[in-house]
Parts: sequence; C-alpha cells; structure tokens
Amino acid sequence: MGKIAPLYQNAKLICAVTSDNHIDIKHPVPKVPMWFLTQSLRDCAKSLRPVDVYLTVGDTTSHGSAENWALVRKCFGKCRPAAHVFLTVGNHDLWNDDGYEAAEKNYLDNSNRICGTHHDKTWFSHTVNGYRLIFLGNTQEAGCEAHLGEEQLAWLQKELDAADGTPAFVFCHQSLNGRHGLPRTWDREESATDPMEGGVGTESDRVAAILKAHQNVFYFSGHSHMGLCGEERFRAEGYASFEQEDGVTLVNLPSLACGNHHGDDRSMGIGVLLEVYEDRVVIRPRNFAKHTMNRKVALRDGKPYWEQRV
Repeated sequence: MGKIAPLYQNAKLICAVTSDNHIDIKHPVPKVPMWFLTQSLRDCAKSLRPVDVYLTVGDTTSHGSAENWALVRKCFGKCRPAAHVFLTVGNHDLWNDDGYEAAEKNYLDNSNRICGTHHDKTWFSHTVNGYRLIFLGNTQEAGCEAHLGEEQLAWLQKELDAADGTPAFVFCHQSLNGRHGLPRTWDREESATDPMEGGVGTESDRVAAILKAHQNVFYFSGHSHMGLCGEERFRAEGYASFEQEDGVTLVNLPSLACGNHHGDDRSMGIGVLLEVYEDRVVIRPRNFAKHTMNRKVALRDGKPYWEQRV
C-alpha cells in the first residue's frame, strides 16, 4: 500500500482514469459502489504529486436517474481528487424511465455541476497542460452501442488534426468492435456472436479510420467489464486490456465497482494512471481501493505497466 507517485520525474500530465462505477440507488447495498468511487477519489486527493485530471469512461451511474446522480454528487462532495474532473457518458447514463432526453439532461446537468464545466453536448474536449483530452458520447438512444453521428465524427477528425502528432487521448465508453476479445468477452458466458456486439457498433470502422490517420493516439474504453488482461493472455488467446493496432494504442478498463470477468485480475477497484512525459506515455493499472499498483499482470515486455515512446 502507498500513495500515488509518478513512475518518473518531471511528469507533464497525470490523469486517473476509472470506468463503470454503476452508482445505483437500487443496488442491493448502494454504499458498495459509492465506496469504491469515493476510495478512488480519496486515493487521488492524497497523491504525492497532484493528479491533474480525474476522469471516468462512462457508466458513472447504472441508470441515469436524478436519484442516482444525487449519490454521485455525494461521493464527489467528499473531496476534490484533481484540478480537473471529467465524466464521459456511458450507455447506462443515458437510460432513464422518462426517456433519452431526460437522461441526457440529467447527465449534462450533473456532470457540469460535479466537474465545474459548461458542456451542452455529450461530446467535448479539453486541453490540459498542452495535451488534448477528447470525450465521445451518444447523440441518441442506441442501446448498448454508441451513436456518434456525422457532426461528431467530423469534429473528432478536426480535434486530432489539431493535436498534430502530440499525444492525444480519446475516451469513449465502448471499445472498437472486435478488439479486447469482443464479442467473446462481452459476457461471462461467451454467448455473444455478433461481431459488433460489445463495441461501438455500426460506426466502429469509421472511428478506427480516423484514429489511425493520426500519430500518437490513445483510445480508452470500458463497457465490457473485462478484468485486467496482460501479454500472456494475448499470446495464448489473442486479446488483452492493452492492444496496439496500426499505431493506435487501445486500452480497455475493468469495471471499478460492478464485477469483472475474463481477466487475469478481476478485482474491483482497478483503474489506471495515465502519465505523460516529454518522450513517452506510461499507463499503470492501480487498485484505487487497496492503494496498490499492479504487480502481477505483465502488460508489455514483462513489465506491470505499459510504456510507449512518443
């Protein structure tokens, strides 16, 4: 156990990234997911080097109701984990008994209130310490898939053009289709067979083409609740939590507080620390609940973290 500290000196940006918190007033014990979220916030707040950004990759709530968002606000009201806070929207955040528009309004109102932002769309970007953080979000009800639309796809292209090779970080709740073992790893029973299941969906190829047309792009997703998988799993079964494809680095996060499957480490409480340096990007899994870094799952070249020159 120990406080968060960068792997190297002179980090230019440190982000804490979690996904799939699934805060839910109808949870058998609502305080359980709230505890995991609060622990991650407190862990970041006590970092030896201040965390610049705390962000989620969607499904902050299990159902985008006012009651669930009130619980989320209660968690964030306990401490400020970083100078900047951003909440990517997930499919569960956009499910509401009153329909999509009501859920979208709940997300925007509460996300802006928690983060201190003024977004009027589910998709947005921010530049922090010179690095572009790009958040994708649904524009209509799409079930478990994403629906980004023409305007957002054109905007994504322009955002990455503007990064001009400087490391850029894209956050979308759903991974690209077929990556990280999908559709097989979409559920515990391995019953999914549709190639699009568990991923972005019909727009996946277009998103992938935009990402691959640029240098030093990192794409973070959650959604599938797959535990942390390393390079041995990739050699044996062809998938992992960290994958590279045509120069794009793909990172799939476990669920912070709603159970995981298919992983080498299926613990709850796991997210990652994204550390950006002058010449490299380092991504280190951390159990924010136990205040420990990953030690047992080798991710690249036998190391328990992902390190990449840029």
